[in-house]
Amino acid sequence: MHTDRRLLVPTLPNPPARGLLGTLRHTTFRSLRHRNYRLYFFGQIVSFTGSWMQSAALQWLVYDVTRNPLWPPLLLVGQIGPTLLLGPLGGALADRLPKRNLVFATQAAFLASTVALAFIVALGVVTPYLLLAVAVANGLIQAIDLPVRLAFVPDLVPKDDLINAVSLNSMLFNSARAIGPAMAGLLFLLADAAGPLFPGMRSVILGAVGCFALNAVSYLAVLVALRRISVTETRREHARGSIWDGVRYLLANPALGCLLALTGWMCVFAWPALTLFPAYTDTVLHRAEKEYSVLLSALGGGALVAALGNATFGTVARRGLILTVGAAAGCVALVGLAVAPSPLVAALAAAGLGFGLVLFLSTGQSAIQLSAPDALRGRVMALWAMTLAGGAPVGHLLAGFAAQVVPIPDILLVLAAGVGVGTAATVVLALTGFRRAK
Repeated sequence: MHTDRRLLVPTLPNPPARGLLGTLRHTTFRSLRHRNYRLYFFGQIVSFTGSWMQSAALQWLVYDVTRNPLWPPLLLVGQIGPTLLLGPLGGALADRLPKRNLVFATQAAFLASTVALAFIVALGVVTPYLLLAVAVANGLIQAIDLPVRLAFVPDLVPKDDLINAVSLNSMLFNSARAIGPAMAGLLFLLADAAGPLFPGMRSVILGAVGCFALNAVSYLAVLVALRRISVTETRREHARGSIWDGVRYLLANPALGCLLALTGWMCVFAWPALTLFPAYTDTVLHRAEKEYSVLLSALGGGALVAALGNATFGTVARRGLILTVGAAAGCVALVGLAVAPSPLVAALAAAGLGFGLVLFLSTGQSAIQLSAPDALRGRVMALWAMTLAGGAPVGHLLAGFAAQVVPIPDILLVLAAGVGVGTAATVVLALTGFRRAK
């Protein structure tokens, strides 16, 4: 009888990697072997980057129009705040309806909003209140979109690659939060150079319109990707559940509940530095758009390093250590920004801030998303989204009000102190909570 020798050779699900390229292929990005996730990954990385590029452009534009450091935080509150109110609705819809169709609908709505914004700014009818209205409209869409997207990832890969897929999705979301603004800064630089080609239009307006136009194109990429994804979603028996099911789950898992609370704390004290960058560049560094773009680029570079490192080396066993390192790096970076004697040192500190925040947030998101059962994932991730939405506006508003009367370096030191408290709490959680967690 003939025996196929190939049957005698054991197969490995993940062949040993050789060298850097092998590590990236078989470890860091192994979820990309699956067609559905590959389509989602590349569509979302374009869309996420465009969204944060638009957000950064709005912040600089509204500061340029008003010269008031309070307005950039107000725009972020307008965009993030609705998730705090409507997040439960997004989570419930994610557990009831086909998630691919929901994501397609929300991304199409974002596209329409972005096109309208580009036309408004290009026509020269910009007012801070009009920009705030656009931010609120986008926030209403995001309140549904974010929980659904977070819950959609486990539908795209088999169980064996779920940890890696969640880590890569965290990388997309959190690194785009920093890389998108860096690209906005680059477009402002290009607009400044191309100013003579567009007489009668200020370079700030030209750069902002360019950011909004590219963001509109980015939504087309994700819509095409979603159309090509093929998933089978069964009807759910738990459709009558409520957001309180997610709350009860976290109460029954105190380590995860504490991690969620710490995430909110870090959002209050860490992310406001990003909305202070326009005023920081103007009043502390005494520079303009070019140096602002350097800070944003440095932030994005640090975030990318953290995201790739976490996707490669992040494991359940290491999550306590990684969370601690991320929190500590954010604290040190905020101090560095406060005392930076030059734009170069400020850029290095911004890179450290991006590294620390993305390391902390991507690890925290992965821990919570992987722990949630399929029946509750949408509602649990809605709580994650609501925590981000609730923490960030508080910090942004307080920092914005303070920046009107207090020197920005002093505000950064206060933020660093808050992150330092969060770092100490993270150490306690890493040494006790995660060890007892099931």
